[in-house]
Formats: sequence, structure tokens, C-alpha cells
Amino acid sequence: MNLKIQNVRKTKVNTQWILSEASGLLIAFVFTYTAIAKIYDWQATRLAMYNQVIPDWSKDLLLYGIPLIELIVAFMLLIPNWRKIGFLASLILMLIFTGYVAWVWFGLAGRVPCSCGGIISSLTWGQHFVLNLGLIGISVLGLKLEVGKYGRVGSRSFQ
Repeated sequence: MNLKIQNVRKTKVNTQWILSEASGLLIAFVFTYTAIAKIYDWQATRLAMYNQVIPDWSKDLLLYGIPLIELIVAFMLLIPNWRKIGFLASLILMLIFTGYVAWVWFGLAGRVPCSCGGIISSLTWGQHFVLNLGLIGISVLGLKLEVGKYGRVGSRSFQ
């Protein structure tokens, strides 16, 4: 009987580990892809950023900052000791990006700018919104799994 309980626990731990790894890899891939796509097509990214309906002082900051932050978060998601913070950062970024997509999709921006990278820029705003919601769900799942492993998000006990 005790052996069955141990096998169930091992299976649960293995499933959680696989889900956490897969979630981290998927989000890291998306952030890396979009960051590299922005850098690769820098001129289009720059023009799109300068077309945003945001204060002028923030455009250069976001132009350089967004790809850099995306790459940092992707890196954090690949390192087990940093994965929990990476999931939290990815969740925050995706909430911000999704808020922006909703703002544009609902016509509140006045015009329809887009500074997304790669094939993501070819999505409709509705498709982009759904994609972002899915990535938010994956971030929440990954964060929940990581917190379950190591304790609360703010704890310093990285393992």
C-alpha cells in the first residue's frame, strides 16, 4: 500500500516537473522569438514604436527596453533557480501586453499601431488577444507549479 502512494507521488511530481518545464520553454521561446524578430527588423520596429499613441519620452525607452526585457525573462525561465521569478515577470508582461492589445482592439488608441515581432504582427487583434490570454494562462500555471515546489513568490529560498 505504501509503495502505491509513493508511485502516485512520483507520478504527480514528474507531471508537475514536465508541465513546469514545458511552460517555461514555451514562454521563453515566444519571448525570444518576438525579441529577435524586433531586433532583426529594427527599422520596422522603430517606425512602429514611433507610431504608438504614447508619450514621446517613452518611445526610445520602450524601443530598446521591450526586446531586452523579453530576452531577460526568457533567460530566467530557462534557469531553474530563476524560473519562479521568470514566470512572475512573464505574467506581468503578458498582462501589460494584453491590456495594450485590448486598448487597441476596442478602438481606444485612435489608430492601430503594432510593434509586435514576426508572425505575431500578422494576427488580427482578436487573435492576438486570445493568444495573449493563453500565454497568461500558461504563465499562471507555471507560477503555480513553481510556487508549489519552492514556496511563495517573494521567498528567497531558491533551490
